[in-house]
Amino acid sequence: MATITAIFFDIGGVLVRTTDLEPRRKWERRFGMRDWELQDLFFNSPAGQAAQLGRATTADAWAHVAGTLNLSAAELQQLQADFWRGDSFDEELLALIRSLHRHYKIGVISNALPDARDMFKERLNSELFDLLVFSGEEGVKKPNPEIFRRALARLGAQPAEALFVDDMGENVAAARALGMHAIHFTPHTDLRRELEQILAPTH
Repeated sequence: MATITAIFFDIGGVLVRTTDLEPRRKWERRFGMRDWELQDLFFNSPAGQAAQLGRATTADAWAHVAGTLNLSAAELQQLQADFWRGDSFDEELLALIRSLHRHYKIGVISNALPDARDMFKERLNSELFDLLVFSGEEGVKKPNPEIFRRALARLGAQPAEALFVDDMGENVAAARALGMHAIHFTPHTDLRRELEQILAPTH
C-alpha cells in the first residue's frame, strides 16, 4: 500500500461552512424564494458557473443576481455582505490541519470564484497549506479529473499517495476513480477518526 504524502481539502462545506443561515434566509423570504435558492442563483447561474471556470468575473455573477431580483446598487451591496456573513472557518479542523502539516503536504482543491485567493488569503496561507488550486484560476472544476491531476503534479504525489476530503459525493467519486483515497465529509463525519483510519497504517 502506497504511503500517503499529500492531503487535499475542499473549502465550501468543509473548511468553511454556513453556520448561520438567517442572513441569507431574510433575503429569500423577501423575494419568496426557497431555502438555498439564493445560493443557487449566485453559484449555479450561467454567470456563476462561468466565473468558477474563470470565464466571467465575480462581479458578473453578482450582476446576474441583481438583475434577476431587480436590486439597486445599495441593495446588492447589502445582499453581498449578508450572503457571506453566516460563513465561518472550522477552527477545530484548521487546528487539525496544522498538526497534519508537520507530516504531510497539505493542499486545497476548490471550485471557487476568480478572486478566491484574495478572499481567503488571511486564513489559507503557507503556514497551513502548501498548495491552493482554484477552479476559477484553472479553467477546470471538480469533478473533472484534470483539476485533481494538476494538484497532484504540483505536490509531486501519485493518486495512491493522496487523500481528498470533500462534501460533494460526485467529487469524492471522481477522486476515487482517479485512484486517490477520499472522505465524503458530512455534518456527521468524525473527520479526525476517519483520517486516523486511513493515515495510521502509512505514518
